[in-house]
Amino acid sequence: MKLTNKIAVVTGASSGLGKALVELLVKEQVKVFALARSIEKTKFPTAVIKIPLNIRDLQNIDQAFDLIDQKTKKIDILVNCAGRGLVKNFEDITREEIMDIFGINLKGNIYIAQEVYKRMILKKYGHIINVISTSGLKGREAETIYCASKWGLRGFTESLKLAAHAHNIRVSAVYPGGMKSENFWKIAPQQDISQYMDPILVAKEIVNLLKSDYSILPSELVIERN
Repeated sequence: MKLTNKIAVVTGASSGLGKALVELLVKEQVKVFALARSIEKTKFPTAVIKIPLNIRDLQNIDQAFDLIDQKTKKIDILVNCAGRGLVKNFEDITREEIMDIFGINLKGNIYIAQEVYKRMILKKYGHIINVISTSGLKGREAETIYCASKWGLRGFTESLKLAAHAHNIRVSAVYPGGMKSENFWKIAPQQDISQYMDPILVAKEIVNLLKSDYSILPSELVIERN
């Protein structure tokens, strides 16, 4: 399926996987709304519409979608790439860190998905992709809260897939393993990411997922390094 002239919203678009995905979608002639808190500092082709967004801020979310509604009457694609990591012993994690991780990785992604979903229902068409993590498939000793947020996003995605079927909307979950995303791994500077995946390779797989025939539902995609 060609993506030419489709309208896409990508969160977490200022770096890593989100940035790589925006750049690939532009090459596919997709009109992209790139959302992130520091998006104004990110260099993109002029066709990309950059919208600053803090997905923990409900008023900011409303403002962002008001801007999107002024520029388009439909949204065909949402890829939720926004996320924050936390590698820390459970007993040392603060309540503020717990609220922050759940605010971004779970609640924030749900807020954005709901806004896009309501607009897709009107057109009876669309594809929502939540980028989760293999930490949403298995527990990890030093990632108790991070895993909890990703398992929550997994449950939400599975349930949304069932609800969306009646509206002809596709919902998919992507579970990447470790990626070379410097901003993400600021949380654990000691982590050796030299053998981790290039975000561009993961972004290419997401584009292929978006281009799959609409008659099928590729609901889960696990991507790990060989």
